[in-house]
Amino acid sequence: MRHPPGRGARHRRHPGGRARRTPRADDAIDCAGRVVLPGFVEPHLHLDKAHLDAVRPNPDGTLAGAISVTAALKAGFTAEDVRARASRVLEDAVLNGTTLVRAHPDVDPVVGLLGVEVLAELRERYAAAVDLQVVAFPQEGVLRTPGTEALLRAALGKGADVVGGCTYQEESVADCRAQIRLVLDLAEEYGVPADLHADFGDDTEDPRYALAGYVAEETARRGLGGRVTLGHMTSPAALPRAERLRLAEALAAAGVAVVSLPATDLHLGGRGDEERPVRRGSRGSGSCGRRAW
Repeated sequence: MRHPPGRGARHRRHPGGRARRTPRADDAIDCAGRVVLPGFVEPHLHLDKAHLDAVRPNPDGTLAGAISVTAALKAGFTAEDVRARASRVLEDAVLNGTTLVRAHPDVDPVVGLLGVEVLAELRERYAAAVDLQVVAFPQEGVLRTPGTEALLRAALGKGADVVGGCTYQEESVADCRAQIRLVLDLAEEYGVPADLHADFGDDTEDPRYALAGYVAEETARRGLGGRVTLGHMTSPAALPRAERLRLAEALAAAGVAVVSLPATDLHLGGRGDEERPVRRGSRGSGSCGRRAW
């Protein structure tokens, strides 16, 4: 195996302080017949909330149940607690071949910047093993939770890599759209990507869970293609096929990426589907194309 050309010698610092030389382009490594693959990428983790089930299980297995548990517990979060739980997940990820993680710590008046600060610390501690991107994530909404916009700005000022959004966590569709505009404003102002939780419902009966198209419009209008990501995106699975394809093509044209989370969303969603066919879920990660769902 030879390394790609154009990489000169560099030194990286291990967490323990020991320097390591980055291999040169002309270095050869005997892999003894083993397959060499790129590292895995985990684009959506909530490291600040990891392993909370051992503290207080989700009472009904739903998204609402998960949010209620974390809302109650995070008032008691400490740096030591978040650091220990997040480190456990990061180490498991590295041991299983993951080399990039994007994490979404909560930012709100209850927990403040605790999650962002701890993960920024872990970003440096584990830098030799994994690239950790920190998203300032307003789980409780922005307009309906006064003080959150200032905290998002503070998080970005303290080194958060990405500005997050939670597009459905406002009192009205108008406020949800205002949050989307605000998040994209911050992305432009601070020169960072945006990663928003969006359309995280079983269907689109509540229009707050049908805003991906609006994100595509705003992304295209601002020329932010390639810098905006939507996570979860379960509601479109309930749309008629023609509508799903139109939405997928709008997202693709705008350069909006979609991260689907089947391990989470097939567990949390569809629990009221007694009269519906069994869902097959949504698929597709990266820039949406015609076959995204």
